[in-house]
Amino acid sequence: MKQFLLGCLLSAALVLSWASGSDVLAAEGQRLFDEAGLFSSKEAGELEAAIDGFREETGMDAAVVSAYNDWEKTAEEYADDFYDQNGFGAGKEATGVLLLFYMDGPEETGGEFCISTSGDMIRILTDDRLYQIEDDIADHLGNRDFSGASAVFLEDVAGYVDKGIQSGQYNYDRDTGKISVYKSIRWYEAAVAFAVSFAAAAGVCLGVNRSYRMEETGRQRENSLLAYRAGAAFRFRASEDKMVNKFVTSVLIPKPTAHSSSGRSGGRSSSGRSTTHRSGSGRSHGGGGRRF
Repeated sequence: MKQFLLGCLLSAALVLSWASGSDVLAAEGQRLFDEAGLFSSKEAGELEAAIDGFREETGMDAAVVSAYNDWEKTAEEYADDFYDQNGFGAGKEATGVLLLFYMDGPEETGGEFCISTSGDMIRILTDDRLYQIEDDIADHLGNRDFSGASAVFLEDVAGYVDKGIQSGQYNYDRDTGKISVYKSIRWYEAAVAFAVSFAAAAGVCLGVNRSYRMEETGRQRENSLLAYRAGAAFRFRASEDKMVNKFVTSVLIPKPTAHSSSGRSGGRSSSGRSTTHRSGSGRSHGGGGRRF
């Protein structure tokens, strides 16, 4: 009995230690955490309903968080840790997205918003798609319309989930430079592969059938007629290549410009890239954000 009680106490201590990064743990099904008091009770109820609808429609997870900057973690670190520590995400890849409003202080009107993605959501929300979502959110935050910003965030993400992972998508780890290309088979690729494999298999079957019937092929007939060439020799003439002309083209590559404070260096990337990084727990996350 004493060992059992000791085990329970140790487990509770570990949970409290693990949750110390954000000091907030989600209740069952809770996905709105308004620690900075940005939403009225009516807005909070509507937003909770919208998040529930998003989760049911897409099969993926979503959360909205507001908090005051503790000046110990960046917005990106806070958002990633909050997502991981509260066990958000659908499926074994913990697929989902979180929007954080990171206010400078109780009396401050400015702050930073950050989007954190996980699992398949990293591949769905490429850097370019995130830029568009950030633009839409920023339009509402000019008037401190956090409810409208959250609503358009959910709408945009749901739209991109419906479109799916775009062709040519790849993950780029900004810390290691590692690239992970998304591979998928389209229906016409599968059809071509089936046709080629069917033709190859049919050719083999026909050849075996012909050999059993002792039928002579056209190549066998030609070889029998050309047997006298067995002792023929070949003579090659020496040849050489000569360079006729040479052209050199120079192209000026403009320097990239910074676009946001999310850690995505190089401004707008190629349309299929999703920039990733590691959170404090070691999990892979994507996302981005800006000041407002």
